[in-house]
Amino acid sequence: MKPFVFAMTLIFSACVVAQEAPPSPAVAQSNVATQLFMDLCIPSVGNREELSTLAARYNLRDVDPSFSEKVLRGKTGKVWSAPSHLGNFIVIWQADNSCSVWARRADAATSIQHFKRIVTGAQRPGLQLRVVADRDIEGQGGRYHYLAYILSKVGQDVGTFASIGATSSNSAEVQVRLRMERAKVSSPVQH
Repeated sequence: MKPFVFAMTLIFSACVVAQEAPPSPAVAQSNVATQLFMDLCIPSVGNREELSTLAARYNLRDVDPSFSEKVLRGKTGKVWSAPSHLGNFIVIWQADNSCSVWARRADAATSIQHFKRIVTGAQRPGLQLRVVADRDIEGQGGRYHYLAYILSKVGQDVGTFASIGATSSNSAEVQVRLRMERAKVSSPVQH
């Protein structure tokens, strides 16, 4: 998994450096959300202890219990605030060992582009990449584009499920939601 993380970091860094003009606030927020996803969710996929260790290393803060309950919707998990001068971000662990990063505000198109680069950049011989979903859905506050992949080694029953839901709607409470977890290859997770 370590070479995967290193490759993803290089790909994302190249994308950010390639931007010629200073990014708009929404693009900068997309960059922060993507970096959090890469730094926290990718290396800890399926491992709650590793995510907790990374959250402590990045000085993430526990959120208010009432806010955490709202985010988790009655499910078991943990929600951290990832403070930034660029915007509001949270990192979420749930009992299914998923890791999510939510950006209150971010540029949907940029976030989707980053996500696609991360996932498709992981392709190499012996790794299967399958699109599970690529559609628009109605959600709270507007229309979201939902994109999900399963990545797995050829012949393996368990792989990694990665998804993004992103909207440009200013009515949305959260404009970008990135998620990663372990999943059975034959029965992909639906969110």
